[in-house]
Amino acid sequence: MIVKKRKVGFLIQDMANLGGTERSASIIMNGLAESNDVYLIEAYSRGKSAFSLNDSIKSFSLFKSRKSLISAYILYVHKLYNLIKFMKLDVLVIVESTHALYGILATKMAGIRCIVWEHFNFNVDLGKKKRRVARYIAAKYADDIVVLTSRDREIWKEKTDAGDRITVIPNAIPDLNNIQYNKDARTVVAIGRLTFQKGFDHLLLIWDILKKDNPSNDWTLKIVGDGPEAVNLKCNSLKIPDVQFLPSQENVASIYKDAGIVVLTSRYEGLPMVLLEAASVGIPIVAYDCETGPGEIVEDNKTGYLIKPFDINGFASKLLTLMSDNNLREFFSHNAKESALKFSQTPIINQWQKILETPHSVSSFKQDDD
Repeated sequence: MIVKKRKVGFLIQDMANLGGTERSASIIMNGLAESNDVYLIEAYSRGKSAFSLNDSIKSFSLFKSRKSLISAYILYVHKLYNLIKFMKLDVLVIVESTHALYGILATKMAGIRCIVWEHFNFNVDLGKKKRRVARYIAAKYADDIVVLTSRDREIWKEKTDAGDRITVIPNAIPDLNNIQYNKDARTVVAIGRLTFQKGFDHLLLIWDILKKDNPSNDWTLKIVGDGPEAVNLKCNSLKIPDVQFLPSQENVASIYKDAGIVVLTSRYEGLPMVLLEAASVGIPIVAYDCETGPGEIVEDNKTGYLIKPFDINGFASKLLTLMSDNNLREFFSHNAKESALKFSQTPIINQWQKILETPHSVSSFKQDDD
């Protein structure tokens, strides 16, 4: 059977950030570029993509600098519509639901298929009304909505009428060059943007408890990332032993190579890339069991520990248990690598290819060509 080569556009804010959304988008774009014509459309460009993209992927931007979506709404729709027609796209994947505000209308006008790819979860809007409104627009008018977890699909179904148009496709694990877990490593690693969402303030409290109760403990905490909370977090860490801060890094392989345990104290997540990466190379995990994400990656007491959100003492206790037991870490490590296979790139790319091949009914909003 000959599979039609499709022209697929990915609309995203920009690709300059070293974030999980951008990393995930690069993996899927690169994978699909093997059998499709893939185009990157940035709302505005801030320079080179933070992650490598296949040479065949052509990049475009709607604007040279950031524009208010409210004041420039018509221009957003017009520019995107023109790009869709110029590239002769078959489908547009909208990365992050906020861009559905103008992206869906442009696809309806052009008469092409629209897929909205959600990277948070429905209950998280960061206080932005635009994101809330965009999700309901997506639920009503998008041809498909891709979410990262089964739990998020349940929330979408509970709160919208999107129904069977919701598909769960988790993030895929990037290539980490066959890192082998080092059971003798004495480093606890946390990776992410230094923001309120990631809960590094809780992590410092946990580490302080742990070090006060076990002052001779020879482990070090490394926090890897940049962000608006950097100054406060570094100041709060000054009196806590064995805490190091490292800047964001495109290649995190060297960080994982020396990691004995990976921790996550996020207040909310979509499907955290750091946990996928850790599991794939067999690093035991201790994580808050926030509403979506960790529970679909970590198998409690098998690949790591899931902790009730904001239970600082419980987190410190389980972390210390894992730090103190080499055999337990090895047991979790073996199980984690096996469990992570379902997030490998090939099956995830195949799921995306399958959704692209789903027949599409031309929208009634399509403009007449004449």
